Amino acid sequence: MNGARGGAVRTLRVPGRHGYAAEFSPYLPGRLACAAAQHYGIAGCGTLLILDQNESGLRLFRSFDWNDGLFDVTWSENNEHILVTCSGDGSLQLWDTAKATGPLQVYKEHTQEHF
Repeated sequence: MNGARGGAVRTLRVPGRHGYAAEFSPYLPGRLACAAAQHYGIAGCGTLLILDQNESGLRLFRSFDWNDGLFDVTWSENNEHILVTCSGDGSLQLWDTAKATGPLQVYKEHTQEHF
């Protein structure tokens, strides 16, 4: 994704969201997870974006909304579909990209945002 060697620089604009963390899947080549928030993370909701990269660019595979900004994301080391995000409300969310529903589990362990 670097234009320095003649490769295409790929971007995806998501109106009303600002990206905070992105991580490529260790299992699926070209699959990217991005944690995003509204209003630069100061207020508003968050979104977990699952993107697929191919020769024609980036396409949205799936997205999940959360009631507070999402600031970090990481893939599971044991399952190709599982991710964990952290948000400004102090919780951790466990997501399954194979399912189009909300988080599998929410861990409310902190009283304020954490990174």
